[in-house]
Amino acid sequence: MDGKNGTGFFGGQRAGMFLLGTSLALGFAFSAYMLSNALVRMRQESLIRVKGQAQKHITSNYATWSCAYSSRAGDLPSAYAALETAGKAVKDFLLAAKVAGGEMSLGPAGIEIQHKKDNKGNETNAIEGYVLRQCVTVNSSEVGKVDAVSKDISSLIKSGIELQVNTPLFTYTDIEAVKLDLIAQATQSAYQRASIMAENSHGKIARLNSASQGVFQITSVNSTETSGEGCYDTSSIDKTVKCVVTLDFQVEK
Repeated sequence: MDGKNGTGFFGGQRAGMFLLGTSLALGFAFSAYMLSNALVRMRQESLIRVKGQAQKHITSNYATWSCAYSSRAGDLPSAYAALETAGKAVKDFLLAAKVAGGEMSLGPAGIEIQHKKDNKGNETNAIEGYVLRQCVTVNSSEVGKVDAVSKDISSLIKSGIELQVNTPLFTYTDIEAVKLDLIAQATQSAYQRASIMAENSHGKIARLNSASQGVFQITSVNSTETSGEGCYDTSSIDKTVKCVVTLDFQVEK
């Protein structure tokens, strides 16, 4: 009886200590969990996220434009002679518009062979004629001149010259410097916004936690166009460059 009673006593004591230890461990774990959550809440509550914006109007300082002229004839020599005549007319027009020879570049001539068709409309091996095309490209810092030429050269069509006129591309050669300047302005704007928010909640900015830069939107003036990958309008001479940054600040009470 004594042995059994002793075994039961000590067994019960060990079980009680085990339960007590388990309860204490669970209590400590729960306390640590609650403290961790409280710290997370405190950290989240002391963060301010703000967006800063900046924009600048720029005028393109470089233009690229091209047009293609073509000729057609029943034999290759005649088609080539007609192509040279068309090319001379285009070059004379550009020179008269004050486009310098160094601003023009001539591409290689392309040849398209046209075949005769049978009564069913199927192509045969017999050659009906030749179509020749050549492209001239103008690169210039005088964007206004290039813009005017691209609009006026269509008048050559009246003289029988076949033309394919492309849209000019207007760019700004120092766009990276503009971007860096706008990042600085947008960051300063975000900091000012965060400072006002902190002061009005009886706090002050302690440090910057994180910063991210959005894509640049380069659009025509007064355009509302946006893109998740960024815009770069090349059809307009005058443009607006927009920049957005997002900053997270730690605030001290």
